[in-house]
Amino acid sequence: MQRTHSSIIAFLLLFLATTTFAQREETVIGSNGLGFSGLWGGYKHQISQFGTTNSYITGGFFGFEFGKALLVGWGTYELKDEVKWDQLQSQNFEMRWRPVLLQYGFKNHRPIHPQIGIEAGRGRIKLDDKSDNVFVTTPTVGLEINVFRWFHLALDGGYRFVTDSSITGLSDKDLSGPYAQATLKFGYSWGRWHKKSKKPSHYESDK
Repeated sequence: MQRTHSSIIAFLLLFLATTTFAQREETVIGSNGLGFSGLWGGYKHQISQFGTTNSYITGGFFGFEFGKALLVGWGTYELKDEVKWDQLQSQNFEMRWRPVLLQYGFKNHRPIHPQIGIEAGRGRIKLDDKSDNVFVTTPTVGLEINVFRWFHLALDGGYRFVTDSSITGLSDKDLSGPYAQATLKFGYSWGRWHKKSKKPSHYESDK
């Protein structure tokens, strides 16, 4: 699975470079740079699927905001429900993971705005007395609502990709699946949003 991990890391680096460039083009002109603009943390609540079972996942996250658009941080999540595997008699299943978080919002100054994100990191699964390390990647897309300046609510969804499972009867496909989530986000973003001014088409520089 070394190639899989390398591909994921390459995707994360490409994602970060793309969002950084986009933010500079839109809001960062002159001496400001892609500056540190806020601190955010909160809780995520997921409804997901393991095999044929719908399950509840919860966790928390914390991150640093840059350029009033890019959030870089980390989180920790765990499965809260009992999962019943049709092909296995043992039902004592646990799953936890701690990913790195990258999230980018488009026009965050608007009350409702789109956002995309990706989380990736190591996790651990346990089935009775057997345990194994896995790698979890969860891309997301959705909408964020600015309820208050210090409280945002996000509704989004995505797909959980799990790799490196080696417990007999639990394949990567069994552990992967779609999910929908609600995020309660608390924090503060300082400074004002500055829109890049556009020069009119007839503009001519002074000579």
